[in-house]
Amino acid sequence: MYSVFHEVILKCKVGSICMDIIDYELRRYDKWTAELQGNELPSNADVPIIRKTCPNSASMSEIPRSRIPEPVRPKSGNFSDTNIKAIMEGSVYDDLTTSTESISDKRLTDAERAKRYRTLIRKQENLLRICFYLLLNIAEDETIEEKMTKRNIVALLVKGLERQNEELLILVVTFLKKLSIMQCNKDTMASLNTVEKLPRLLDSSKPELVHLTLKLLFNLSFDNKLRYKMIKSNILPKLINLLSDERHQEIDLKLLYHFSYEDEVKAQFIDSVGLIMDMLLLNVGNEGDRIMIALCINLAVSASNAQQMVKKNRLQSVMSRAFTYQNHSLMKMLHNISEHNTTKALFVEFVGDIAKAVVESKDEDFVRECIGILSNLNLPELDWAEIFKHFNMINWIERSLRSNNSDVQMILQIIVLLGTAASDEGCSKLLCESKIMKTLIELLKTHQEDDEIVLQILYIFYMALSNDTSIDYLIESTEAPAYLIDLIQDNNKAIREVCNTCLNIISDRSKCWADRIKIEKFRQHNSQWLQMVDSQQLEPEEEDDDDELPPYLNTEYLSRAVVPPLSDMNDENDDEEEVEGDIQEKDIDEYFDQSELIQDFEIESM
Repeated sequence: MYSVFHEVILKCKVGSICMDIIDYELRRYDKWTAELQGNELPSNADVPIIRKTCPNSASMSEIPRSRIPEPVRPKSGNFSDTNIKAIMEGSVYDDLTTSTESISDKRLTDAERAKRYRTLIRKQENLLRICFYLLLNIAEDETIEEKMTKRNIVALLVKGLERQNEELLILVVTFLKKLSIMQCNKDTMASLNTVEKLPRLLDSSKPELVHLTLKLLFNLSFDNKLRYKMIKSNILPKLINLLSDERHQEIDLKLLYHFSYEDEVKAQFIDSVGLIMDMLLLNVGNEGDRIMIALCINLAVSASNAQQMVKKNRLQSVMSRAFTYQNHSLMKMLHNISEHNTTKALFVEFVGDIAKAVVESKDEDFVRECIGILSNLNLPELDWAEIFKHFNMINWIERSLRSNNSDVQMILQIIVLLGTAASDEGCSKLLCESKIMKTLIELLKTHQEDDEIVLQILYIFYMALSNDTSIDYLIESTEAPAYLIDLIQDNNKAIREVCNTCLNIISDRSKCWADRIKIEKFRQHNSQWLQMVDSQQLEPEEEDDDDELPPYLNTEYLSRAVVPPLSDMNDENDDEEEVEGDIQEKDIDEYFDQSELIQDFEIESM
């Protein structure tokens, strides 16, 4: 227990001896169990668990000392059988000569064998506890811990998890928790199915063992695969039951927070969400409060969990607490709750308070979450024009968009809010009357590489084009149509689709833009073909082939092409083909005499 003696212990190789003892005793335990149950030993029963270190030349030249104490020599010279028996009585060999390592004695009944088995196990577990305790103490030196790891101490400890002695289990779990922070040890525990052996320890009557097991599970839960194994082992109900115990509450919440990462697990919290929310409302400002909020933020992504969170007037309590402490984490949780169609209508009564906080609060994180809540409230009963006028949000938005060029998340949240508000015809007109639309076009230039911002701005244009009061302004007074034409060739499919929809609306509204949009759509749709045609160069051919057309007609050639008069075509016919030429001339004359046909030919793009 005292570091000052560790050097002596290590010099005498006591730690190595302890590992050998543990290895031997664990294999002997398997042998006893097999004998008691009448099973055959596995083929690898005699294979040591620990790894032997490779000896160096110096150690190989030395004569190893025996680890068995030398017998006590009699003082007299009389070595008769009687004297030897008397001398050996009570010596270090007494237990070795009178005890048995086997419980398969045929003279013993089943009850006697079971009793001997329990006695041996009890003595063995005491020995294992002492050995593990010594190893744990000397492992405070990282180099010694590394040597133990190389000799496979993890496998010995995982094997020890099968025992029933709670004092031994406390030491084993403590040791495993200490080792689990290293990647190599964590991987070894994963390969030995450690997670499957831990849930039963959570049912222990020893609070210390339960707490240490939770800490070990928490260390292992950072690994996705091990976390999935924990979920499969049905450990979640046990953790939820432990929430009521204040001794384990903090580490239990951290573990539940890790489980809440998985989307398929969120639905399993539905029966405990109400309890967690009640605990959150009772706690104020401690560490558990922060963890519970983080857990609720993840759980609120699920619609069913969100519904449970707002029951029993909890929404009012959480909202009041969030505004009292200006807690952005609570507002983030409310932001997630407001995303669902089943819960967003409950936020209507708080719209005034949230809008006021957006304009007046100095905490940017808090403001960002408030804007996010408002952005989710795309409800027909809300008069966004009145909200913007009453709280003077137009000026605040213009000022924020100009001053927060570096804060991309804030800009994005404001743009999403404008998209929600633009669905209201009155608010859409209000946005056009202000300079916000032109500011959005400037943002489109500045953040043209950010697909999310571009897409949200295009959505605002779409909503404005859908309203009769703002469509003319957007077409005639802004550069929005030109940018929509440019973005129709964007690599992002969603952006292309929104642009195409907006351009269709503009085409129906403005004939001037309709022709240009039609040409640009043709070019965009046939860009590959047009590029190929323009790349073809007319090469000089032989004189007798001057009238032959090239295999591809580029746009320059087509623009200068002239259809020769019909009479010139007839003069070029030879006398030998006179009859055939007359027939062709008659047919062509009849064709061109039709009044529907235009005599002059023009090549049009579309």
